[in-house]
Amino acid sequence: MIHRVCVRLLAAVPLVVAGACATVSVGADHEAGVRFDQYRTFGWEAQDALPVGDPRLDNNPFFDSRVRGAVELELAAKGLRLVTDTPDLLIHYHASVQQRIDVIKRDESRGYITPDYGQPSTVVEFEEGTIIVDVADAKSKKILWRGWAQTDVGGLMNQPREMEKRIRTAMQKMITEFPRTP
Repeated sequence: MIHRVCVRLLAAVPLVVAGACATVSVGADHEAGVRFDQYRTFGWEAQDALPVGDPRLDNNPFFDSRVRGAVELELAAKGLRLVTDTPDLLIHYHASVQQRIDVIKRDESRGYITPDYGQPSTVVEFEEGTIIVDVADAKSKKILWRGWAQTDVGGLMNQPREMEKRIRTAMQKMITEFPRTP
């Protein structure tokens, strides 16, 4: 019985580790002094031709609709309404995927800072996805707010539902930083 419990625990370790790597870091900044309460509507700016950097996502209409849907949902929760004619705000996003390498000392990965006594380092390779959302005044085209989210997207490219969940999580966390509107 103890053997079965140990086997089950060991089988669960990769799931816990994969879940721990699924954190989404976000941030945002905005123009000082802007009264966001004056804006009531938003619309989408035309996409640019910048590649995402991954052929699995470049020109992928499903990825684009997932990002747009998540942004629209979160901005609506902030009191803004999507319109096609004469919006107050224009929304635009950029996405990129890059291969990353991180070297982590064994003790540091556990939160300790110690002198190096010959402890081996761990090399971690991952695919980092970044989405930047710009919100601009429709009349002046001046960017008023920028939000960004980064996460490990390794393994998600072939799992569209998991990718969609990660996008929704990223947009929820990022747009929490967007100033409230009436």
